[in-house]
Amino acid sequence: MNAMHRDADRRTFVRLLAVVALILGALLLPGTAARADLQNPRQDFLRGSTSGLFLHWGERTAPAHTDCAQWESDVTNGGWTPEYWVDEARKLHAQYLVLATFHSRLGYARPWPSAIPGSCSTHRDFLGELITAASAKGLKVILYMSDDPQWHSEGGHEWLNSGAYSAYKGKTVDLTTRDGFGEFSYDNFFEVMNRYPTLGGFWIDNDNAYWESHDLYAQIYQQRPNYTISNNNEDTPIMDMISNEQKTGMSPAYDYPQALYTAGPG
Repeated sequence: MNAMHRDADRRTFVRLLAVVALILGALLLPGTAARADLQNPRQDFLRGSTSGLFLHWGERTAPAHTDCAQWESDVTNGGWTPEYWVDEARKLHAQYLVLATFHSRLGYARPWPSAIPGSCSTHRDFLGELITAASAKGLKVILYMSDDPQWHSEGGHEWLNSGAYSAYKGKTVDLTTRDGFGEFSYDNFFEVMNRYPTLGGFWIDNDNAYWESHDLYAQIYQQRPNYTISNNNEDTPIMDMISNEQKTGMSPAYDYPQALYTAGPG
């Protein structure tokens, strides 16, 4: 009996070793979701943060505008300063700000001087000013990016200019389609990365097939290893921050008490 038990124990041990080897092998496979950065210096400011201030601000912020230049002029003449937002964030004991201006229901405005036509872009560099002001007080700025063109005519006004973007690209691109808008927003990711090396990263609203087919996230980490990536509606290991906006498909099931938990490995 002892010999039989020893043989059974050996077989069990061998099986356990095989399972462990399979798990370790999966973790080491390039491109697998399991190969997440559970700890990375780029995440330090998120881990050290108690809160962030999410700013929804764009052309359709009251009073709403449909003219990009007029919106910029009114914002400037109204006395906008980045220091105000930074100081208000500090009053709330926040360590970062998320600027959601390139938002599908706020007019797809880009608060920086963009060389890429297709939606509102300001001459004044509001984003750059905010990054500078935040950095001076030890805060980070994260930029919200949308993948969603479905609200292109929100409020009865067409916010996207497919003709201008098509001329820029030298081909026909329909920005009101997910593929077309995916290409437009993809270009904007790289423009932002080139312009703002000290940005804290991107808060991304959903996914886009164009981004995925062009390995956008891997390119962000490669080009700007200091950037974090968060996503509104998925909790996958490639993201640095878990989102609780998603109401389905999360474990445990979503309700307010569950929204307070911290899931691993996000």
